[in-house]
Amino acid sequence: MPEKVRWIWGSLDGGSSPQAEESWQMKKNKKDTCNFDKEFTKMPLDLTPTDKLVIMNLDEEDFLGFSYTNPAYVAPGK
Repeated sequence: MPEKVRWIWGSLDGGSSPQAEESWQMKKNKKDTCNFDKEFTKMPLDLTPTDKLVIMNLDEEDFLGFSYTNPAYVAPGK
């Protein structure tokens, strides 16, 4: 992803109107929500409960030998 983005604004018809140039540094934080509408980011969480029937019918043998550790996870307090 580029670190800098440039916009050049001008007339839509390609005329010789003056152009304004804006350059800014992009943020690299994964948790940055500045590009999302505030109405969306202020909404309360609405988590879907787990369907107990689905959980009861899972065959745990399908997962034998499977393990996963998220390399980006940092335990609290570390």
